[in-house]
Amino acid sequence: MKTSLRQVNDHGVHYEALMFVCPGCATPYTMLDGTEHTPSGLHMLPVNSIAKTPQWDWDGNLEVPTLNPSILTRIQPYDDQSAPLGVCHSYLRAGVFEFLGDCTHQFAGQHVPMPHLPAWTIDEE
Repeated sequence: MKTSLRQVNDHGVHYEALMFVCPGCATPYTMLDGTEHTPSGLHMLPVNSIAKTPQWDWDGNLEVPTLNPSILTRIQPYDDQSAPLGVCHSYLRAGVFEFLGDCTHQFAGQHVPMPHLPAWTIDEE
């Protein structure tokens, strides 16, 4: 399973979010204090919603989704005054991340298929 649609209640604001992993956002980076950090790359983006902003238009496909607009993630240091520790900017089209040139990770300018969700994110019913 590459994505999961989740019902979210954010302090009384109800919306649907598409959960998936971005390989660019899962790239390890170094904090300002020199500590290495390896994020999961997990995203939960509000889709097709008027209740939550920002939101993304989603084509309804769970295996090879397309989202619009682009997905921009900046890893900010704790002081929020320094330059970002990393940038991930992509389009997700038909289940493939199209990483843009402003990315600071090794996938910049590449097309990378979306990975499967980690087992710990999948509800067992």
